[in-house]
Amino acid sequence: MEKVRVALAGTFRPIFHGNMQAVLAHSIEVLKKKSAALNFDFIPVSAGMETLSDAQAVAKQLEAAGADLIVIQNSSFADGDMILPFFSTSARLAVWAVEETTTSGPLPLNSFCATNLYVSIAGRYAPDYKKSVKWLYGNAGSDDFGRRFDTTVRALTAIKNLRKSKLLMIGDTVPGYHDEKFDAGKLRNIFGVTIEKLGLEEFYDEFQTAMNNGGLDAAVEAIKQESSGIDVSHSDIRKSVGAEAAFQKIISRHNGSAMTFRCWPEVPNKIGLMVCSTIGRLNQQGTVAATETDVLGALSMMTLRYLSGGRETVLMDLSGWDKQSDSVYIWHCGNVPKSWFDASGFRLANHFNRDTIGVVREGTMKPGELTALRFLEDDASAFLATGSFYKRESPIYKGVSSWMNNLAINGVPATSADFMNTLLVNAVPHHLAYVDKNVTTDVNELCAWLGISVINPLPYQDYLQKPHPLFRPEL
Repeated sequence: MEKVRVALAGTFRPIFHGNMQAVLAHSIEVLKKKSAALNFDFIPVSAGMETLSDAQAVAKQLEAAGADLIVIQNSSFADGDMILPFFSTSARLAVWAVEETTTSGPLPLNSFCATNLYVSIAGRYAPDYKKSVKWLYGNAGSDDFGRRFDTTVRALTAIKNLRKSKLLMIGDTVPGYHDEKFDAGKLRNIFGVTIEKLGLEEFYDEFQTAMNNGGLDAAVEAIKQESSGIDVSHSDIRKSVGAEAAFQKIISRHNGSAMTFRCWPEVPNKIGLMVCSTIGRLNQQGTVAATETDVLGALSMMTLRYLSGGRETVLMDLSGWDKQSDSVYIWHCGNVPKSWFDASGFRLANHFNRDTIGVVREGTMKPGELTALRFLEDDASAFLATGSFYKRESPIYKGVSSWMNNLAINGVPATSADFMNTLLVNAVPHHLAYVDKNVTTDVNELCAWLGISVINPLPYQDYLQKPHPLFRPEL
């Protein structure tokens, strides 16, 4: 992933009695260490800003340095005009209040008041400034500061990589899947991502080339070795490897960051292959890949991967509800990476409703905590939930699946009835992206920077409900 560039500059007012120079110097040292742990580039400004001309010079310097985030630390109180030059930079802004250095006598820094002043100016009294501003609090090594700052770095790193990404859509939207339609222009405006649409013929050509060129046997054996059982032919596994080679060639040619593929109805009839296992292989090799030409599903997967530090993500259906056990059933044909299966692993099998065509992965997903995400670009909103996969013997159907309980919607504990109700009343599409980590805080941070509203729980009722209006702040 590309690193985000974080700059730090401090404001000084010499008439205050606190050691503002020491406060800024300590903060610079701590952020230097954080830059290695959080994988960001750090641009410190060691000299404090005392005048408007100082602030103008620093703003110009940091703009030239390509800062993505400028953190203005109020190392002491300073004039409100000093925030103004930073409104003209392309960077996002955070304003940082530090703790006072003494507990009595003259107020040493008045840092919190200065932060209040700057955030208020940015939010209400600078009408031409449309960006959000993050406030930070605490000494550089404190948990209060670390939690808020670290969250911002992870979210802005994801945003930076999304803005530089290209998502390849291979084939048209799957027939009847109207809830997977999208507006490429809106996605570009919100996320900065480029959608490049390709035809299935390019895949067919590359697949045939791969099958004719040979050299697939080593990969076939590797796939056999990583599975716990094989119920498909050697020929089908070889086709799966050929499809993998075809996708890799297409991704490389078009410089794709991720892909989503129209895997049915034409492909099984054309080449006698379901690409489910191939999609799982691509994801475990570091390429975000989604089935059924679901662009927003793939975008949700990409976001979870970036926010989680590169963990493998999956795209799944919500296929059942057990109100008695307060859980929901997560299922798909067989398209997930090896790391997502429980200790029993997966079998290579034929597709559940095309019982003469492979190759899918059959098995149960491992127990553990996870986050579910789905972006909706028509109203710039997101469905965000967490839960836990747990071990359960039945019902379990062919394909790959697990039951999920301990549900929460946008961080608020929810029953399975509330979960289903919130999802259905808000017309959330039938695919959700998942990552095996709780990243609720980071998703909210990312959505706030991008002007995306996160859907809150809508408690279950027997009567017809309509979704709450979603507020979309300025981008």
